Parts: sequence; structure tokens; C-alpha cells
Amino acid sequence: MKIGKGIFAVLSIAVIFACAVMIYNSYCGDLFSEITSKNPDVSAEDSIPENIPLIDWDTDEPEKSYKELSGYLSELEPQIAIRGTDQNLEWEDICKENFWVEGFKISSIAGSKTKTYMFEYKEDAGKNKEMQAEIEKEVQDIISVIPDGSDDWEKTLILHDELIKRITFDKKDENKHSHDIYGALAEHKAVCQGYTYSMTYLLERLGLKGYEIYSDTHIWNKLPYYNSGECYADITWDDIDKFDKNGEPYIIHDYFGLLKSEMEKLSEHHPEKKQTDSSNALITGDNYHRKKGCFIEKDDNASLELSVKEQYDSGRNLIELRFADENDYKEAGDKVEDILRRNGYSGAYLSWSNESLLTYAVGLNP
Repeated sequence: MKIGKGIFAVLSIAVIFACAVMIYNSYCGDLFSEITSKNPDVSAEDSIPENIPLIDWDTDEPEKSYKELSGYLSELEPQIAIRGTDQNLEWEDICKENFWVEGFKISSIAGSKTKTYMFEYKEDAGKNKEMQAEIEKEVQDIISVIPDGSDDWEKTLILHDELIKRITFDKKDENKHSHDIYGALAEHKAVCQGYTYSMTYLLERLGLKGYEIYSDTHIWNKLPYYNSGECYADITWDDIDKFDKNGEPYIIHDYFGLLKSEMEKLSEHHPEKKQTDSSNALITGDNYHRKKGCFIEKDDNASLELSVKEQYDSGRNLIELRFADENDYKEAGDKVEDILRRNGYSGAYLSWSNESLLTYAVGLNP
């Protein structure tokens, strides 16, 4: 009988304890959730030292926040806290214009929208303001070349050509700024990142929006929307670094104004992120060869002759053609030489063939 009473007493205590826990969880647990939901970042804010700048990120107008961030980066702040966005900032978005940044790491508190970015800077980062002035001078020189009244496509084409004129591809990738806009625009030596970032940077200065497209091994430009919608350019691959006898570069346009589907047929041009392709550039003419009248339809020898003659008479050092038919492309060498000879050209020439795009180019006066 005593044992039964003892068991009853233990069970009674357990029931009372369980009820107390339920009441606590129901009241205090809800109260705690309410407090944290009203101020979820309080622990994150308290953990940021006063000497670390804090940026409240404007998701509606991120350009303002990027400008504020660049101001801190120009002062070589080692750490910057950013609050108000769930997304981590991308490397290219930070370092494309802030070329003196070597890289960064991110730390955050679980459940918080406040993150601390820890930056590493290049050796010459202390000179970034003087280096920015050098870039600005080059930008103004390039923009001054664009004639008044040029449409957006023409402006973009001029930027393409000016970058090729001014930049030499860094084959050994030895220049410490080859991957940024300073290497491309000020030192005139770069790899694909320098070319591509410079194009986007210049487009933005003209009020046009371009993007970078990445694969595992390469980077190129998505151009602004023209008549057709989406089209692309690979300035790096168009820079062949060859010159005529007067020192003028041969500037080809094989990779200017291509469709996404055309770009992806090329090696190294398979993007990591899926991109939509609603364009019709081959019909509307945003592809360079169609826009300039040097796209040759099947068996159209009259258009071939006219295009070669017009390009030669214009005084250009380069004849460029693209063919709709593979057989016409294969016969282009003999036909173009014959047309040039009949129109008075008797000198030597260089030639470039692009089987992937069925383009053929002839460099005059090498």
C-alpha cells in the first residue's frame, strides 16, 4: 500500500512538472519569439565593433549602396558590415570597378541579415585614386571618338574597336592588373577579364547596360538590347594583335553581335548560369556582318563581289565576310583574291578563316 502511494505521488509531481513546462513554453516561448521577430538583427549589430563601417543596403537602388561601398574601399577599409540583404555580394560586382581589391571573405551570424566583409588589397592599392584618374582619362579619350548621333549599336561597336586598338592580350598573364580595368584601360595589357570588364564599364558610362557571361575558363559580354533583343560579343577573341605596314591594327568582328546559340557552339563559351535567348539577331541585323552588308547568302556571287569592292574602296585594311553556305565559305579564298586583283590590288595579304562561324577575313598591306 505504501509503495502504491509513493508511485502515485511521483506521478502527480511529474504531471504538475509537465503542465508547468507546457505553460512556460506557451507563454514565454511565444514571448521570446515575438521579441526576436521584432528585432532579429540585434545580436548581429551588437557584435559589430564601432570602428567598422555599416552600410544599410538599398535593395531598391543598389547603385547607391555600391557607391557608398566603393567610397570605403577607396580608403582601404579592412572590414565593412552590410545589413539588409540576404544575398552575398558577387566578386565581380565589387571588384570590377574597385580594381585595387584583391579579394574578400564574408562572415555572418546565423539568421542575421548583417554580414561582415573582410577585404584584401593589392600591393599598389594605396595609389588607387591616382590610378582611377588614369582610367578616367582613357575613358574620356575613348568616348570622344564616338560621333554625335550614333545609335546604341554604333556606340557599342566603337567601344569594341577602341578596346582592341588599345589593348594587347597578355599571353603569359604576367601583369598583376591583367584581370581588371586598370590593366586594360591604363596599362593596355589584359586577359579576357580586363577586356570584358572594360566593355561593361564603358557601356555604363554611356548609360547602356551590359553584363558579363562566365564559363569555367572564359568571360565575354552580353550586349545591351538593340533591335533583336539579346546578343553577345567576345572582344578578347576578336583581338588578333596583327598590324598592317602602317602600324594600324587589323580589327575583326567575328564575335560581335552573335546569338547565344551561336556563342555556345564555340569552345569555352558554355555559361555556368542559364541565360534566356529571345533574340532574332541574324534577321534584324545586330550581327556585325549582316549589319554591314557582308553576310553572303548561298550562291550570291553578285553580293560577294559588291561587298569586297565596297570594303576595298573604303580604304579599310581588312575585308570581312560571313557565309550562309559552307561550300561558299570554302571557296572564299580564291574568289576574294580574284575580286581584289580585278579591282587593282596587287600586294600581299593575310587571311583568317573561322570554320565555326563561316567567316573569312583578308588583311591588306601586311
